[in-house]
Amino acid sequence: MMQSGKKYLIGALVIFMMMGGLHYCVEPFNPSVEKYTDLIVIDGTLTDEPGIQRVMVSRTSSLNDSAFIPEIGCTVTILDDAGNIYDLSDAGNGNYIAELNKEQLQTGTSYMLRVIDNRGDVFESDFQKLTQPPTIDSVTARYEPKYSAEFPDGLNGCQFYVNTSDHSGKTRYYRWSMQETWEYHSIYKVGAMWDGVLHDNYFFKDNRTTCWMTKEVPGIFTATTRDMEGDVLRNFKLNYVSTLSDRLKFRYSLLVREYSLSAEAYEFWNGLEKQTQQTGGLYETQPYMITGNITCISNPDRIALGFFSASGVSKKRVFVGSSAYPVTDIVCSSDTIKGTGDLMLYPQTAYPIYMYYFILPSGGVVRIASNQRCFDCLVRGGTNVKPDFWRD
Repeated sequence: MMQSGKKYLIGALVIFMMMGGLHYCVEPFNPSVEKYTDLIVIDGTLTDEPGIQRVMVSRTSSLNDSAFIPEIGCTVTILDDAGNIYDLSDAGNGNYIAELNKEQLQTGTSYMLRVIDNRGDVFESDFQKLTQPPTIDSVTARYEPKYSAEFPDGLNGCQFYVNTSDHSGKTRYYRWSMQETWEYHSIYKVGAMWDGVLHDNYFFKDNRTTCWMTKEVPGIFTATTRDMEGDVLRNFKLNYVSTLSDRLKFRYSLLVREYSLSAEAYEFWNGLEKQTQQTGGLYETQPYMITGNITCISNPDRIALGFFSASGVSKKRVFVGSSAYPVTDIVCSSDTIKGTGDLMLYPQTAYPIYMYYFILPSGGVVRIASNQRCFDCLVRGGTNVKPDFWRD
C-alpha cells in the first residue's frame, strides 16, 4: 500500500519548495516565492504489497498560507513496462486509488505514473523498477533523554531504533514511514449530565473510558549504506516520542514500514529530510528546488513537484509499556456546579455537559463540570474498539 507521509511532504513543499538534491536540475531559491505558488504536487509510492495503491495530487499554497489544496478532477493512471495500464479512481481530497493484486505487483517490473490535471496538462514520471523488499531485523525502543538546543537539560521520552540488513547488497538505499497507536483513558468518570435537563447518576452505555488513537508519524527518515562495506544498518534512530503528551502514559505501539529506494528516489527524500531538519535559520544554507522525477510533457514550462517511486516494503511492529517518567496529560477545566442555575449558563452548543462527583472533607458531594474530552475518550478522535493487533 502507498504510505508516504503525504500531507507532511506537501507541507514541506509549501515551506521549503522542495530543496536540496544532487541528481536534479536546481535553481537558487529566492525568498520571494510568489512564482512557486499554485504548482502541482504529485506524490506516490507503489509498493509490492497487494491492496490499495494511492497517489496524492495537490497544489502548493503561498508561504503565508499552509492550507492543503487538493487537486480534484484528475485522470491518473499507472503503466508498467509490459504495457498494462491501471486506472486510479478519484477518492476525494486529492487522493487517487486503485486496488492491485499480487500478480500486478511483480518485483523487477518497472512502473510509471501519468497524471492529467483538471487544466488538461499531462504529467509523467520516469519508469521506476519495483525492487525487492528489504528485511527489518528488529525494531527496538529505549527510554532515554533527548538533548537539544530547546531542551539542553534533556527531554524525557522513548527513542526507537531499527536494525536492518540485505546480505545480497542490492538495497543500499532506505526510507522508513511509521504509524503510531497508543492507548489513552478518560480523565474523569462521568456521574451526571446536563442537556437542558439534569441527569444524575448518569453513565455511558458503551465504553468511553479506554480508547486507542492511530496516526501517521510525521517526518522523513532515510539512510544509505552505499559507502559501507556491507548493506547493514544497526541501531539507526527513527522517531522519538517525548513525555510532552500522554502517548506513553499507558501503552504505545509503533508500526515501522521500510522501503527500498532507487538512488534517485533516495536523493530526493534525503535532500528534503536534510532541509526540513535544519535547526538554523531558513536561509542558513543556500536552498534549492528539487523537481523530482515528474515532468509536464504537454507544457515543459510548467514545474511539477514530488516523486513517484516503486518500492518493496517490509513491516515490523513494536510495543512499549508505560513511561517511568511523568507524562503531560490533556488539560481539563474544573467548574463547580452549585445548582441548575450554573448549568443554565452554558450555551446549547456546549451540550452535553458532563460532570463528576467530588466528595468534600465535610462529607458533602458537589458536581464538577469539565471538558467533554475529559469524560468521553471518543471526543479526542480515537476509537473504543481495541485494534486486532493490540497486545496488552
